[in-house]
Amino acid sequence: MIDTKQYTELVETAARRYWDFGRFVHGFARGKLLHDPVYRAILELNVLPEQGKILDLGCGRGILLALLTTRRQLNKDISPDLVFKGIELRSKDAQIAQVVLGAGADIVNADIRSVVIADCQLVILLDVLLYMREPEQKQVLQRIADALPANGTLIMREADASASLRYLMTWGGERFCALSRGHWLQSYHYRSQHAWVSLLEQLGFTVTTYPMSEGTPFANVLFVAKRNASD
Repeated sequence: MIDTKQYTELVETAARRYWDFGRFVHGFARGKLLHDPVYRAILELNVLPEQGKILDLGCGRGILLALLTTRRQLNKDISPDLVFKGIELRSKDAQIAQVVLGAGADIVNADIRSVVIADCQLVILLDVLLYMREPEQKQVLQRIADALPANGTLIMREADASASLRYLMTWGGERFCALSRGHWLQSYHYRSQHAWVSLLEQLGFTVTTYPMSEGTPFANVLFVAKRNASD
């Protein structure tokens, strides 16, 4: 476990990377790192490999990668042999991520539905698949499964569509964000936690789930999926 004071200091340092992009961008990054439980969980679950590539699909402004690279610089408990890469569809966000991360990560402005996924030990998908149609979700996950080596890891967060009121809060929050960005026609495809686990198992993963809504009204679940050696 990471001490709360230590984590807060880490967040403040990571968030300062965004200051040159204005108060809103800095405040958004800082707020996500402080209040969204998934970032701290990824550090505490001991899921990072010792070497190889970590690929963040749909990395946005690179907030998670900023946290990981900052922790590596400050504490040296994240292996220097790890290589960080992010894929982001929105060109403005991809540009911000690359400036913020500098030489610490390679950011590619591309669509994860078509970009080549290869040579990675850990793939991260946080709140991404909900924006895709059902067949596209399966296609992306199949390509990830094909790219990962035996015992490689997929870390994925999605909402649990069977979670009743919390699911409705999640859907409403996503809809509000889409409208605020002017994306009036944005559609979503959610699955239940059971359905996500079933799909991942069909694709050759062994899955562990963690509730990831602490401190929020949402229905998020973190899926840590290990690629089976026999597949």
